[in-house]
Amino acid sequence: MGAETSRRHGTLLRVFGFITGSGFYELPGLEQSQVATVDTPYGEVDVTTGTWHDQPVAFLPRHGGSHSISPQQINYRANIWALASVGVSDILATAVSGGIADHLTPGSLVLIDDFIDWTTGRSRHLLRQPGRGPPHRHEARPTTRSLRAALNIAAEELQIPLVRAGTYICFNGPRFETRAEIRMARTLGADLVGMTGYPEVALAVEHGVRYASVGVISNPAAGLSDTEISIDDIWAVINDAKDTVLTLFARVVQGGTHRDEEANQ
Repeated sequence: MGAETSRRHGTLLRVFGFITGSGFYELPGLEQSQVATVDTPYGEVDVTTGTWHDQPVAFLPRHGGSHSISPQQINYRANIWALASVGVSDILATAVSGGIADHLTPGSLVLIDDFIDWTTGRSRHLLRQPGRGPPHRHEARPTTRSLRAALNIAAEELQIPLVRAGTYICFNGPRFETRAEIRMARTLGADLVGMTGYPEVALAVEHGVRYASVGVISNPAAGLSDTEISIDDIWAVINDAKDTVLTLFARVVQGGTHRDEEANQ
């Protein structure tokens, strides 16, 4: 699959790529599956391509297939570059998160529409050509409106409860946050917290790839409950939510073509 596959008969074919987090290590039903090692300016990335629900797709678990890559070790720049290199125009991502807002309880699905970056030491920009100035890009709306709309419509059609908006704050990890950090995040207006959502979204924006992310609330954010966070409980929530999230993504993929003039909306 390559960039040449993204145009047919005067329309653009949305080639979807999936960047998935904890618990989402395979794409059930993927046909004609092939693993390609993509060389990028930031290193090599293994990307799985194939056909899913009769549409060309690419699949990339950000932690690796065996969850061997911790949040601060993820090569975010290489991942985005690699997906774009194999023709991906739209990214649907999962973000397993802690719930900060009171209405976000374990099992809730949230359509993330904004981000707060509280990470340090991560590369947030792509390589620039010599002589080019700093990339003062516009990120007031970091996720793509048309993708968010498609996810909302799909959720309504499938009767899947989906919180229509939420602000995600990203910390470095891999440790959970302190109670004071979560109090600060709440004060800043964050609804959910995770360790991998940024700079992934920013790099997609810079590369011109449309992006939307669904947060899977796996636990109350650290310190919001008197009960210590249980890894077993987190995995149980993820496993329960996995099929629902993939069903939602499948509905969006099945509506994958749009006119040229709508491409950047």
